[in-house]
Amino acid sequence: MTTRAAAADAPAAAGAARGTPRRGLVLGGGGMLGAAWTVGALCAVEEATGRPPGDADVLLGTSAGSILGALMAAGVRAEQLRDHQRGLPITDGPLAGVAFDYDSAVGGALPPRPRAGIGSPDLLRDAVRHPREYPLLTMVSAVAPHGRGSLAPVGELVRGLLGPGSWPAGCALRVAAVDYRSGRRTVFGDPDAPAVAIADAVMASCAIPGWFAPVRLNGSAYVDGGCWSATNADLLLGRGLDEVYVLAPMALRLHPRTDRPAHGNLAAVREWRARDRPRGVLAQLVSRYRRAVTRQLLREAALLRAEGVRVRLLAPTPADLAAMGPNMMDPARRGAVLESALRTSREMLAAAR
Repeated sequence: MTTRAAAADAPAAAGAARGTPRRGLVLGGGGMLGAAWTVGALCAVEEATGRPPGDADVLLGTSAGSILGALMAAGVRAEQLRDHQRGLPITDGPLAGVAFDYDSAVGGALPPRPRAGIGSPDLLRDAVRHPREYPLLTMVSAVAPHGRGSLAPVGELVRGLLGPGSWPAGCALRVAAVDYRSGRRTVFGDPDAPAVAIADAVMASCAIPGWFAPVRLNGSAYVDGGCWSATNADLLLGRGLDEVYVLAPMALRLHPRTDRPAHGNLAAVREWRARDRPRGVLAQLVSRYRRAVTRQLLREAALLRAEGVRVRLLAPTPADLAAMGPNMMDPARRGAVLESALRTSREMLAAAR
């Protein structure tokens, strides 16, 4: 099982050599709308810290967060990610002249009909035998059939910026995925992880069971890193970091100073749900999933803090949730989510200061 690198990780050592705090950046999963929200939050983080987020000593991406992490590892700045999402022309940097249709690249708001059958019978068997060893979502992912969606456009985007070769030496990017046989996490980019191209690792991290087929690399099948955790922030343990920013588009907003559920936050979410009156299974599942993600995020943050790491958590506000709606792959809401995140993330960071 691959979970973390040693404290002498090359990016962390580089931060120590600069004499600056060694910073980690965690970009959580959340589909198309989660990526749009994260772009807005990244811009706010850069404004608040005066330091480009892509300069982090360790940059950990899960699912949609791995795509953004790969773009930043290629040298794309936060404001360029913002303008590219807005459809504005990029005249300099790696994204100059690069076209990417965010709304249709992975097939739109709904997946194609999946293939019949259980996705990973071996993982399901092990999870049933040892249920306490796996998160519930990992167990559920074992049952989901193989999807028919294509992640090829994502791979082409990343490959066009970073090339087809193996992981560049000294690259700060780490990508979380789940081995579909063992159900354990792999951190691509760590010294003991399988040697793969960044584009392949990103596609593996984005392979949502039931939506996309598992990605086979070096003889093993991998699925979305969110099948273990939407953030996987605990994978930054033991890396000699001083501070970690966690951007979690699937969590709920927390108090800017205490990281406890913000006063009135859950009530505000209930009010939002009552106002928009979401119906159906999807809205209920997303609501419960967000609460579970928030609880897990707090556990991961507690582990980092016990190691002496300063942790700053950013998650959507009720205003962001209203902009998102229940379907995180709904392209019609992407622009509104981006603009909302630019505003609310700036306000949250200002409140924390």
